[in-house]
Amino acid sequence: MVYKKIICLLMTIPILIGCFSYSFKGALPSHIKTVAIPLFNDYTAYPGVREDLTNKVVDGFISDNTLRVVSESEADIIVTGTISSISQKARIITSGEEVQEFQMFVNVQAKCEDIRMNKVLWEKTINEFGILPASSTQDERDAAVQEALDKISEDILNSTLANW
Repeated sequence: MVYKKIICLLMTIPILIGCFSYSFKGALPSHIKTVAIPLFNDYTAYPGVREDLTNKVVDGFISDNTLRVVSESEADIIVTGTISSISQKARIITSGEEVQEFQMFVNVQAKCEDIRMNKVLWEKTINEFGILPASSTQDERDAAVQEALDKISEDILNSTLANW
């Protein structure tokens, strides 16, 4: 009976040790504690889109609170990006070949670099869209672009924190 208690105790110790060493930082390397997000580049003529995307990415990191957002000179990693295009494509076309709904695509080239280790952690093209009706106003077009930017900023955050 004493042996059963000892075996049970020995099996419980590793579990307890694992619980105490848990971190919300996920699988990030231990030297990465800060991130810088400079203003995104923009090759489109869409007004305010670079500021909007940059702010959404910064806000995402601040809300997540895993990494502290700092200036480039203080950062362990830097997330950069370029908005390469914004385009509208038909999504739903009736049998009479009338467009009922469009997709507003935003295409971004994004990259995360580890400044301390001088290496690229990830680099990819992100292409997301928002939906708008065929007879849309400028406000609806802007909302569709914002929807795409929300998805892109979430992808950037997830790629930085989860893909190790």
